Amino acid sequence: MRKSVSVLLCVLMLFASVSFAHAAEEGATVQLSTALSKSLMGGELAKVTCEISNSGEIVGACIELYIDGNRIEGGSEYFMLGAHNSENFDFTVPSGLDTEFQHTLLVLLRYGNGSELYSANIFTVQKTGEISMQFSSMPLAITPGWALYYGVEFEAPKGKAFKVNASAFVRGENLPDAGKELIIRDGMQEIVYVSESYNQTDASDFDFVYKLNSDGKNPAFGEVSISSRNEEIRRKITPVILPATIRYSTNGYSYASLTGYVTTIEAGTNVEYLNPDNHNSMSAAKVKLPSGLICWVSMGAVNLSQQNFTIADTLTDSEREAFVNASGYSSKTSYLIWVNKQRQRLTVFMGSKGTGKPSTPSLLPQAKMPPRLPLWCVNINTKPAG
Repeated sequence: MRKSVSVLLCVLMLFASVSFAHAAEEGATVQLSTALSKSLMGGELAKVTCEISNSGEIVGACIELYIDGNRIEGGSEYFMLGAHNSENFDFTVPSGLDTEFQHTLLVLLRYGNGSELYSANIFTVQKTGEISMQFSSMPLAITPGWALYYGVEFEAPKGKAFKVNASAFVRGENLPDAGKELIIRDGMQEIVYVSESYNQTDASDFDFVYKLNSDGKNPAFGEVSISSRNEEIRRKITPVILPATIRYSTNGYSYASLTGYVTTIEAGTNVEYLNPDNHNSMSAAKVKLPSGLICWVSMGAVNLSQQNFTIADTLTDSEREAFVNASGYSSKTSYLIWVNKQRQRLTVFMGSKGTGKPSTPSLLPQAKMPPRLPLWCVNINTKPAG
């Protein structure tokens, strides 16, 4: 069988697509024709379409796929071949295929009493498509004993899909539950769960790495990581907490329309003020109670502190850049404006989203992304209005 495939392959390389017919029984034939994209990418999840007609009785059949004479994953285990079948079979283009020469996908149809049909398609291979990654979300803090969730967003060539194996590591230890096979498309997001058993020690040495590779042999597509250095930066940059006091006994509600009773709040209760900046034009205030409960109260019931809670700016440009990248902030323009109320600073960045692998000290740009570099900073007034 292997010799016959090798001999046929040499002949089939001369044709872009070849169809064969074979007698299933006297007076009956089976015909096979296939179609495949003429240009593929290494690592791409490709598709071959098979058109099979059978003029005899219904028989069982299966499809096997070979690239340059080597069998690959794809095809079918078994299906019933009736009068006409249109079948699609996915396979992953090996990322190690030479990009300078043509290759042959051989489709082998076995049916009935063991008879076989062949159809060949010639294609070329581009280099492995670039898949870049960045964090779309991260835990606010690495608290020992807590489970963690990381969001990873992928950028891939438009209209393409790639079959990859994902793996994750914490402090160099593999997370078996995070390892899985993924079909990556542009804009796809994956949530990676890190159980509390991998987060029992101090966060000062914490690092998280997420990797993609097409199989166990070929080089990785890429990786995204965060270390305790990034976490240190995140801890340095925190939201401004505006303390407030409830003037008089009032009710807390689920909605800004002051409907959906939740609780009664006593006069003098200290709360955190959570409203957006346009609080002066609103009739309701969003507050966080000492118990952690968040609700809405009448704006007149809240007495905001007049203290200025901003601090001196000690962040470097690289720390600002690392923070906005790690936070997943994006812009639809070539610029991104970030306001740090805690330090009374406004920073303008070049670039729409991301600057490169967090593990790269030079913060080089990701594929097709300009670097997000700070242009200038200005002081702003973040003192809450009375």
